Amino acid sequence: MSRLLILAWASNNGVGLRIGFVISKRISKHAVERNHLKRLLGEAIRSMLAELSGNWDIVITAREQIIGADLPVLRQDLTTLLRRAKLLAPK
Repeated sequence: MSRLLILAWASNNGVGLRIGFVISKRISKHAVERNHLKRLLGEAIRSMLAELSGNWDIVITAREQIIGADLPVLRQDLTTLLRRAKLLAPK
């Protein structure tokens, strides 16, 4: 868990890597804004996909503080969470 995101993961028995994003209506009542946040999270994790090998189901849930966050902040937050979970190699 971080200030912006909550990370949950589990092994999925050989299905491959699957990633999902959860943006609650408590974050924003507007679907357009929730979808924008999902696209930002997808872009933030895209550069890390090559390092995320394995058979994992990963769910990334947004917290209320995500409103107003930009791409570099989300990318840094995701990197920190994935390294803490040992899903990314430490640098």
